[in-house]
Amino acid sequence: MLLITTLASAQQEASVWYFGQNAGIKFQTNGTVTPLSDGLLNTEEGCSTIADTNGNLLFYTDGRTVWDRNHIQMSNGSFDLGTELYGDPSSTQSAIIVPRPGNPDQYYIFTVDEPHHENAAVYPNAFSGNYTATDSGSTPIDDDGKNNGLNYSLVDLTLTGSNGSIGNIVSRNNHLITYDPNPLGEEIKYKCAEKITAIKNEGDGSYWVITHFINRFYAFKVTAAGVVSIPVISVLGSNQTLLGYRRNALGYLKASPDGTKLAIAHQQNGTVKGDSSYGTGCVELFDFDGSTGAVSNAITVIPNVQAYGVEFSPNSEKLYATYRIGMTVNMELAQLDLTSSNISNSKVVLYNQQNYLFALQLGPNNKIYCATGYVSSLGVINNPDLTGLTCNYVQVDQSLAPNTKVKLGLPPFITSFFNATFTANDLCFGNTTQFTLSASQNVNSVTWDFGDGSPSSTALNPTHLYTSAGVYSVTAIISGSNGTITIANSITNQSLCGSVNMTYDLSQHNSTVLGSQSTSVFGVSYFSTMPNAVNHANALVTNYSLSLGMTTFYAKVYNLSNPNCYALTSFAITLFQKPTATAPTANFICDDSSNDGVGTFNLSTNTATVLGTQNASQFSVSYHLTQSDADTNSNALILNYQNTNNPQTIYVRVENNQSTSCFATASFQIGLYKMPIANQPTNLYACDAGNDGKEQFDLGLQTVAILGLQSASDFTVSYHASLSDANSGSNDLNTNFTNTVNPQTIYVRIENKISATCFATTSFQLQIKAEPVLTMDDNYTICEGHPITINAPTGFSSYSWSTGSSNASTTINTADNYSLTVTKNYGTIVCNTTKNFVVYNSNIATITNIEIKDWTDNQNMITVIATGDGDYEYSLDGIHYQDSKTFTGLPSGQYTVYVNDKKDCGYTTETVFLLMYPKFFTPNGDGVNDVWQIKFSYEEPNMELLIFDRYGKIIKGFSGSNFGWDGTLNGKLLFADDYWFVVKRQNGKEFKGHFSLLR
Repeated sequence: MLLITTLASAQQEASVWYFGQNAGIKFQTNGTVTPLSDGLLNTEEGCSTIADTNGNLLFYTDGRTVWDRNHIQMSNGSFDLGTELYGDPSSTQSAIIVPRPGNPDQYYIFTVDEPHHENAAVYPNAFSGNYTATDSGSTPIDDDGKNNGLNYSLVDLTLTGSNGSIGNIVSRNNHLITYDPNPLGEEIKYKCAEKITAIKNEGDGSYWVITHFINRFYAFKVTAAGVVSIPVISVLGSNQTLLGYRRNALGYLKASPDGTKLAIAHQQNGTVKGDSSYGTGCVELFDFDGSTGAVSNAITVIPNVQAYGVEFSPNSEKLYATYRIGMTVNMELAQLDLTSSNISNSKVVLYNQQNYLFALQLGPNNKIYCATGYVSSLGVINNPDLTGLTCNYVQVDQSLAPNTKVKLGLPPFITSFFNATFTANDLCFGNTTQFTLSASQNVNSVTWDFGDGSPSSTALNPTHLYTSAGVYSVTAIISGSNGTITIANSITNQSLCGSVNMTYDLSQHNSTVLGSQSTSVFGVSYFSTMPNAVNHANALVTNYSLSLGMTTFYAKVYNLSNPNCYALTSFAITLFQKPTATAPTANFICDDSSNDGVGTFNLSTNTATVLGTQNASQFSVSYHLTQSDADTNSNALILNYQNTNNPQTIYVRVENNQSTSCFATASFQIGLYKMPIANQPTNLYACDAGNDGKEQFDLGLQTVAILGLQSASDFTVSYHASLSDANSGSNDLNTNFTNTVNPQTIYVRIENKISATCFATTSFQLQIKAEPVLTMDDNYTICEGHPITINAPTGFSSYSWSTGSSNASTTINTADNYSLTVTKNYGTIVCNTTKNFVVYNSNIATITNIEIKDWTDNQNMITVIATGDGDYEYSLDGIHYQDSKTFTGLPSGQYTVYVNDKKDCGYTTETVFLLMYPKFFTPNGDGVNDVWQIKFSYEEPNMELLIFDRYGKIIKGFSGSNFGWDGTLNGKLLFADDYWFVVKRQNGKEFKGHFSLLR
């Protein structure tokens, strides 16, 4: 006799999961898992979901934002609206959802924040290998900032949010003062680990919500009256260092399905500053008392690892954990046998590769799913109750919907949702078969149907004697404190929605058809025909390639020692080709001039894109206003659809014409862009500085006029040299633009910032007007204070002298800097020119000194020193003038020096004599050179002159007015020789020389 058993739960609160990057899965009652792509969750780690007892989604959250069953954010629980909850998507377990006892329409959301440092600039992703936090991007700091700690909020599903959400938060972010003083005496009221779990207290129908901090467990009781704010505190286990606590807080906390044990994962116990214990986390196991909330009996089952995920098997006898050893690149998944006398030594490594292994979560189908990090599939432990490698872990197993990914986290649940099984022993014909029920909730009643037509039984663990060998479907209908659970032993027929020749794992049914029979005694094989199954011929590979349509399989359970001892059952799998729905690009058009945000859209133009290469005869495409309508194929829109909102999301459904349940959906937006209006600006005018025909214009000055009442945040204004450039939006001109012709037309384009196709154009002119030309001297002169009158050219619109005069002329009395500004009024612009000029004060020079260098024949020099207010020039003949006051290369003689004012105020003169002496004389009475004297000495009558012989004896002394020396001494002729002289001039200068007396 063979009993084939499967588990199907009518209590399906954990049957819908949303996690990672818009990923989700739905656990069907027939044992299949359907990928979901409609979730709006995008979270690195933390997430939580809840469904009703029939598996219908109620709401889900990342710890901050709460989405309802239609994926609408609850208005009082929205990060976008500033009403977020106090969890964090980067918290390992940011939230867990707990039903409110006694009220089926209310649920508590318990949240735990991420313990981040307030000033930290760098927080690498979990398991990145380097966890340095800095306060300014460079200096490592202690990662010990406060966070929001543990809070709870209450959801009421009978309410409607202000934005139409089904359900809303009625009490938000109620803080639980959870923590007693730390060893330093400082009260830590907000900080907590990123860990939370919940356990059903079957004794009174309440729940325990449990979190952790450093070395303390805090258990809060949740009753029909509310949340008890005073926790049960249990101090035990490893002491997670407070310094650098952000990384010490990572890792999952889980309860066993039977509610008797807790497992906790610590990623590290050390600081981010390089503490020697950095990275040495662990996995710990504890006992939990559901009646008191106390935690006891700490055991470190996996030491010195960077642990992250933990989970118990459905029968609570195995513990699974994911971790990294040290700083190696590989991660491990391990199993621990909790029935072993030495749990740590029972560890079996199931997987060790350079791949991600993060959160572990038990599913309603009694499989454990593993978050494998940034890929489009989940790892699966297919038989977690089995020991060692027979538990069958597959790294790439459960596929996710296209364009979705798992990251680090999976949603946690109250483990009692999963704990309901029964076993059957003594399956040989003629023996009494024992049935044993196991459930995590209180069982109020049970009704057994043994599948052979015999009367039912209401015993908790009945026995039954079958009268003939065969295959029997046994069903137990259990009424418990949480609801009703149905357990059946048959493999139900399945309809699958998938790809052609998709791989179907037949071995997933092995545990179902075997039930409690031992795999060491019995084997399972699958066949395509009954004869093949009977003859055990052509057994199918377990990874069977399904064809479209219905395929019937025959499952055979046989005794490994005697294959002729077997039992058969059959089931059918119908594969319908799953369509794909390619989301069209957003369809936005330009509004008309009314800008009312309403237009007509031909939705059918998107059908080809949605279908892609799929055959339109096999698949139907419809368009809907909501995701719910698309999922249920309700309220299809007409194809020429006029939008009701701007923008508006349209949901498209692609359905296999052979199976209404085989469909795919996508969404896209339609809407209208505002059509801009190009208001006509006035022309721009400029005065032509320098009259070169070019000027720089600030085109941006026109923007305000062009926009009018339109907002610059909606539209862009650009300027172009041609209409074609404006229409194409190319070759924008710099707003600081210099014209190339005069006048020049500038073309304007005003464009919707969101869509370049929505634009309007206009134009205006740049016109340059000639600047007035003012012809005047740069300098004018007042001679000896006599005023002058300056006349400006005529023909200007206005005159403005710096003297204050507004006439065409002005009289000036004082030397200074002056200016004249004239204007030319063109009607559209007034241009002006300013002439700066200088009026100098000038007069006749005063010669204060004349410096001479003489005593040469023709290399003498005159330097004139003159003072006065004028600009002077110098001459020795009154005709030829020079700017230099020095004359050189002059022969000795008499000169008249002229100093003239260049500004025609007059000149002054002075006579100068350049002296020279003869080199010899011949006093022989012939009338030629008979006397030696200084030429022109008579002009300096007070000049003193002494003559010496070669021995220094004074021979003669006389003044400048004397006639000279005749070559005698005391009346006697001196002999021919060389003689020396010293001249002391009237100005005190001396000159020495010598000459010859010739006979």
